[in-house]
Amino acid sequence: MRFFKNWFRTRKFWKRFIITLLVTPIILFSIGVTIVYVKQDEIVQEMLADMNKDFKGAAEIEGSHISLFENFPYISIDLEGFKVYESKDKSGKPLVNVKDAYIGFDMWTIVSGNMEVKKIKLQGGHIDLVQHKDGSFNIANALSPEKEIESAEEEFHLDLQKIELENIDITKLNEETGLKVEAFVSEANSQFRTAEDHVFASLDAKFVMNLIQDGDTTFFKHKHVDLATEIDFEKGVDIMTIEPTKVKLEGAEFNMSGSIDFLKDMLLDLNFSMAKNNFDLFIALLPEETMKMMQTYDNKGNIYLKTSIKGKSINGHNPAVKASFGCKNGYFKNKKNGKTLKGIAFNGYFTNGDAHDIDHILVKLSDIKAKPGAGTFGGNIRMQNLHAPDILLDANANLNLSFFSKFLNMKELHHLKGNAKVNLDFHDVIDLNNPEKTLSELNQNYKLNVNLNNVRFEHDVLPVPIKDFDLNAKVQGHQAAILKFDLKAGKSDIHMTGTIEDLPAIVHHTDKEVDTRLKIASKFLDIYELTGGGEDGVDEQVSNLSMDFDFKASARSFTESKYLPKGEFFIENLYGKLKHYPHTLHDFHADIFVEEQDLRVVDFSGMIDKSDFHFSGMLEHYEKWFDEHPGGDSKIEFDLASERLLLENLFTYKGENFVPEDYRHEEFDKLHVHGFTYLHYADELKSIDLTLDKLEAKMKVHPLRLKDFQGRVHYEDDHLVVEDFHGKMGHSNFTTTLHYYLGDDPSVRKRDNHFSLVAQRLDIDELSNYNPGPVKPGNTGVHVDHEAGFNIYELPFTDMTYHLDIGLLDYHTYRITNFKGELRTTPNHYIHVDKLAMNMAGGHFDVTGYFNGSNPDLIYFNPTIKARNVDLDQLLLRFENFGQDYIVSENLHGKFTGTISGKIHVHPDLIPKIDDSEIHMDLDVVKGRLENYALLQYMSDYFKDKNLNSVLFDTLNNNLDIVDGVITIPQMSVNSSLGHMQISGKQALDGTMEYYLKIPWKMVSSTARSRLFGKKKDEEGNQEGLDEIQYGDEKTRYVNVKITGDADNYKFSIGKYKSNKKKEGG
Repeated sequence: MRFFKNWFRTRKFWKRFIITLLVTPIILFSIGVTIVYVKQDEIVQEMLADMNKDFKGAAEIEGSHISLFENFPYISIDLEGFKVYESKDKSGKPLVNVKDAYIGFDMWTIVSGNMEVKKIKLQGGHIDLVQHKDGSFNIANALSPEKEIESAEEEFHLDLQKIELENIDITKLNEETGLKVEAFVSEANSQFRTAEDHVFASLDAKFVMNLIQDGDTTFFKHKHVDLATEIDFEKGVDIMTIEPTKVKLEGAEFNMSGSIDFLKDMLLDLNFSMAKNNFDLFIALLPEETMKMMQTYDNKGNIYLKTSIKGKSINGHNPAVKASFGCKNGYFKNKKNGKTLKGIAFNGYFTNGDAHDIDHILVKLSDIKAKPGAGTFGGNIRMQNLHAPDILLDANANLNLSFFSKFLNMKELHHLKGNAKVNLDFHDVIDLNNPEKTLSELNQNYKLNVNLNNVRFEHDVLPVPIKDFDLNAKVQGHQAAILKFDLKAGKSDIHMTGTIEDLPAIVHHTDKEVDTRLKIASKFLDIYELTGGGEDGVDEQVSNLSMDFDFKASARSFTESKYLPKGEFFIENLYGKLKHYPHTLHDFHADIFVEEQDLRVVDFSGMIDKSDFHFSGMLEHYEKWFDEHPGGDSKIEFDLASERLLLENLFTYKGENFVPEDYRHEEFDKLHVHGFTYLHYADELKSIDLTLDKLEAKMKVHPLRLKDFQGRVHYEDDHLVVEDFHGKMGHSNFTTTLHYYLGDDPSVRKRDNHFSLVAQRLDIDELSNYNPGPVKPGNTGVHVDHEAGFNIYELPFTDMTYHLDIGLLDYHTYRITNFKGELRTTPNHYIHVDKLAMNMAGGHFDVTGYFNGSNPDLIYFNPTIKARNVDLDQLLLRFENFGQDYIVSENLHGKFTGTISGKIHVHPDLIPKIDDSEIHMDLDVVKGRLENYALLQYMSDYFKDKNLNSVLFDTLNNNLDIVDGVITIPQMSVNSSLGHMQISGKQALDGTMEYYLKIPWKMVSSTARSRLFGKKKDEEGNQEGLDEIQYGDEKTRYVNVKITGDADNYKFSIGKYKSNKKKEGG
């Protein structure tokens, strides 16, 4: 004994003892881990085999591994991807789908060889319970035994002491009602303790709960629930008793207790109660956004709730549910401004009746009272049968609207003032599935009076303040009426009255036709102000507006039509006078049928001043205009007719007329336009096709008839295509084609911009109603502002090509044939004439060059014009010099061949401005004649027996330069009927001249000789006949005459022309 005492005291003993204490658990734990590791596959396969053999459902896993610490101190096997199906065929969605299912074993039982499951932990995934329409549950079906099991604990080696859930989404769906209950369990722990015939369990859980009805979670969403309770399950009788428990819903507490008898069709005996001095529980039951809003108010009140749920709950049974609740002396106080809704009181009752179903549900709210500021509110509500609600409602309110805007913190609503009175008395059955099930008219009660007086407010969304808003709306029996609707919005006023013929028919969704009428009037409507002003505002004002609307449709369509109510829509007696669009609209009428997918315009007609129009058409598949992701095609057929259409200001807005000036006073008679538009959708509007198959009219100012107009316009991806657009206007007929890209990114452009005009004949004079006055050569004496008209260079240019092919072109005095051109524009405002050819004035022209309009105020034309055999008698050119219009003189006749080039300043109307242009002409005129040429008229004293009124010549060949309004003739030889002459010199367009003439001495009259050399004057030559052309030779003596001055003051002297070259040489 002493030995042992001494040994216990030794350090060696305690060292070995401590080592043994430490090593033994490690050894045992290692042994347990080794056993589980070795038997892992055997345990898992045996467990799955037993479940799949003994139950009607099926279980499977994706894999498994040992988990030492997840359920510590238990040693666990992690069943990865654990799934349970309702049946062996594994069809449909698994009712259990868990990422990790940890099966925990006690180390001592492992070592002893008894592999009993002590703990189950489910982590990540979902459990979806479904109650089928026959009342059975999918989990009950899955766990239904294939054979009778005497002891589930022994069969599956269960000795459960704990169950733990982590991030598991549990749902329960009732297929018959569509109601889905969802609880996302963030954490839940349950412990079990067995004592004789009882199993005692504790449950501590936190979860977020949703009630989902047909996909809608609006009412009960994201409700946080905390639950801690004790449960006593009595074996043999299978009765579970729930000890008194406090449940927290969004922080609000209520009490729960009761029992569930599992052997008697889940017989429930549950009780819920609450007695609080606030509304927190009621607020917790509200939709999420409303709940957050209500939490910004302080609230008090004597609140009570007593609810019982008793009876069988499965296999076709529903328990009886009864609840009573109420409030006294309640109030809600705005925490920010102290506005208080006080005096809240009500009594409530709920039951699902003796039949325990929704057809016998009864909800009552009686003696509802409240005092909103200085106002009052009272009422009662009773509703029975949720399938076909029998609703009895009465309410009376006298409200100060200013109080509500402040009490409800309406930040977007400002300065609300006014009063509202509401009196309501309603009784009816609302059965949307069986609308014929309504109360008899003796029991029906529809009475409503709404009065708004002196209401005014400003709203952040509205561009103008609302003031003097008065409303008197009334429902009496079946008819609803707006007796008065008057308001002022900014500067505008609106007045309305209207009726709905049968309001109960709309409420009951019947097929009865209901007539709805509305009258609108306004003395002044400022649309620009009402649409917000600025760039997006519609700048228009309407005075004396009036219109009547009438809509006839089945009552059902008002509430059940997906898009527009089906029926017939009328507009009558529309009248209005517009300011910026200076016209009066009157006698408007519209008759439109709205069908399931189509809109049919039977007649839309009216008058704009003295012009009439009649429109009809069809819009097929209009519903695609409303679909968020439309597909397919929508078709529009349009037909427009007018007996008389005056263009006078018809397209004028704010003083700007968008019609070409020649057509601004035009009148169309018997106008008729018909065509189709196709809208192509593929999740959005992809393309538009417009086909015009008829355009006919007769014009008055331009006595033309429009006919045979047809063509197609296609728009897709910012690309505009006009194909084969053709028609006849008077003698003109034409065909056009256009390709144009309207987008901003040239890299996605599919084709080059191009315009083509092909015409057999184009009569510009007829199209413009050209009426030329008498043409006078020389200075017309008329000052014309050529800059005042339209300037195409002020518009943006793009890269574009143009093709012109006109067989016959009538333009003023010119009759041009085979007019062909290839032109192109560039973004820097250049127009390139790559090729322009035409037959005109008996000859032919070829033109190349470009217009430079990079500065729209200074437009230049750089041409190369080649003319061949042009008859000057048929050519009449016009130019402008120092603000005066000039017509090229008729003095020169003959056939012209030559080249014209230079840099010509032109006006926007293409009239040349000679005084700052540079023009070079290489010309040949053959078989020519000078008539009444002023220069020769000045020299009448120098020629004897010669006809100066008409001078013939065979060829006139020279190079002329016009620079800054000065014409320079270097030297020109002329063999004429006056004899051989040489002419050189300069003449400005203001009339000043310096000419040098070298003429034969023998042709000089005696008078001229005496003037030049002091000798006697000879007799005048014959001015009557035409003289033959005379040619010069080396023996002929010449005299050099210098002429200076202008047409009114000129003089002659002896002098020779000295060219620039000679001057430089001398």
